[in-house]
Amino acid sequence: MDCPKCAREMKELALESHLGTAVAIDVCTPCQAFWFDKYESLKLSAGSTLELMKLIGEHSTKEQLPESGILRCPRCWDPLRYTNDLQGSTHFTYFRCVSEHGRFIRFFDFLKEKKFIRALTPQEIVQLRKSLQTVNCSNCGAPVSLTAGAVCAHCGSPLSILDMKQPERMLEQLRRAAEPQPVDPHLSLKLAMAKREVEHIFGPAPDDQWWSDVSAIGLVQAGLNSIVRRLKKNDPL
Repeated sequence: MDCPKCAREMKELALESHLGTAVAIDVCTPCQAFWFDKYESLKLSAGSTLELMKLIGEHSTKEQLPESGILRCPRCWDPLRYTNDLQGSTHFTYFRCVSEHGRFIRFFDFLKEKKFIRALTPQEIVQLRKSLQTVNCSNCGAPVSLTAGAVCAHCGSPLSILDMKQPERMLEQLRRAAEPQPVDPHLSLKLAMAKREVEHIFGPAPDDQWWSDVSAIGLVQAGLNSIVRRLKKNDPL
C-alpha cells in the first residue's frame, strides 16, 4: 500500500487484536502516520497498542514533510476527508475515506485517540515554568513561551504531556477482554502478573533523563523517549 501523503510504500505490521486474531496495519515512518482499515484501530489489543507506542517513540521527529495536495484513499482513490473527533475531552484529527475503507492518522493524534496524551494541569504548568521558559508544541513543533501562557500561538493546541496512568486503563482492557472467555482458574494470577509488568515498565515517575530532554524535544517526545528506554531495557513485548 502506498502512503496517501508521500506516495512511498507503507510498511505492513501484523499485530494482535483484543479477540486474539491478527490485525495488519500500515505505517509510514517518514510521514509519522498510520493507515487503519475500518475498525482496525478499535481492534488493537493492549499489547499491540504498547508496541505501536514504542514504534512511535523510536521514529518520531520534529521534521515535518511538506503538505501535499489532496490526500486519497489507498483502497478506492477517492479524496480523504479531514475529520475532527473527540476522545473524552481530548480533540484529535485524521483523514477518513468517505466510503469507509479506513483512515489516515498521525502518530500524535493516534496517541490522543488512545488517551496517552493529556493537557498539562495548571499546577504542572507552574512547576514547568520553574525550569523552562520555552518548550516546543507537540502538535506542530512551534516554540511556546511559558511566560506568555500554555497554548501554542501557531496552532492553538494546549501544551500536552504523556499520561503515565494510561497503562492502568489498558489493564482494564485486558480484564474486559477476558470476560467473555470461559473461567480461567489462573486468571487472577495472570492479571496480577500483567499489572506488575505494566507498572514496572511505566512506573509512577519517568527516569532522571526525562526532564533534561524536554527543552530540546518537547514534553510528549521526552516522555516517549523515557518509555522506549524502559521497553528496551526490560523487553516486555
